[in-house]
Amino acid sequence: MLLNRVICVVGCIILFVSCKTTERITLGKVSNISDARLRNQLDANQVVYDKLYLKKVQFNYNDGRSKKSFKGSFVIEKDSQIIVSIYALMGIELVRAKFTKNEVVILDKHNKVAMFTNYNFFSTKYGLDLDFFALQSILSNSLFLYPSDGDYMDGLKKYKHHVEDDFYSFKSLKDKRLGRLSRRSNNNIILHEIDIYPDLYRIFNVYIKDFSTNQSVFIKYKDFKSFDDILFPERLEIKAAHGSQVFDVDLKINFLEINDGGSLHFKIPSSYTSKAL
Repeated sequence: MLLNRVICVVGCIILFVSCKTTERITLGKVSNISDARLRNQLDANQVVYDKLYLKKVQFNYNDGRSKKSFKGSFVIEKDSQIIVSIYALMGIELVRAKFTKNEVVILDKHNKVAMFTNYNFFSTKYGLDLDFFALQSILSNSLFLYPSDGDYMDGLKKYKHHVEDDFYSFKSLKDKRLGRLSRRSNNNIILHEIDIYPDLYRIFNVYIKDFSTNQSVFIKYKDFKSFDDILFPERLEIKAAHGSQVFDVDLKINFLEINDGGSLHFKIPSSYTSKAL
């Protein structure tokens, strides 16, 4: 049923990204670094854009019961809206969705239905408490905190960094404190871990575990490349778990443009039926 496919795809949409390659990046080596310097380097090396166009995205989705593949695109107008398109094999747009700060609108073009919802829908269905800004950050390989924090740089001061063999890591809880809380059977725990490449100072792994709701997500950005002097991951792999239900998403993009390309047009035809999700 197309509606189920639409919901499935939109569920995948909140989870991530990559880009066409021109040059493989060589990673550097770790060194002693302070919390403040690592925070500042991470902020300074994020992608700077007003509009980000991710074209020819290949979605592969597996929920343990079925596997699905789609093609589509993302257009991100920073801090304003995200437009997502899903296409059939012949290039016909089947689904067009608009994400804003307060609302999500999904156009099922095959059945001529306009579906309205908010981010609570994704929290209920997929167990991820994400808002517009977290979604925007995930798609652009940028920093976000979980739960969302309006000033992420200030919020990151509560995290402590660790130097591993070949990368840096920010954690919301120290390992010892996490162990103590776990032994006390304290379920009111949220662990958020951010792994960062040295020299590049770009996020390559994000792990979130909410013990109170038994939900987790592991986001892996892979194969960083230089595309027209823009550093971006070529592939993104997601594993999200909500209780016993597991979702795997693999995304690949064949084209990336900064501040150019990609239509932000979004209009609901008068002939469409409205439906709340």
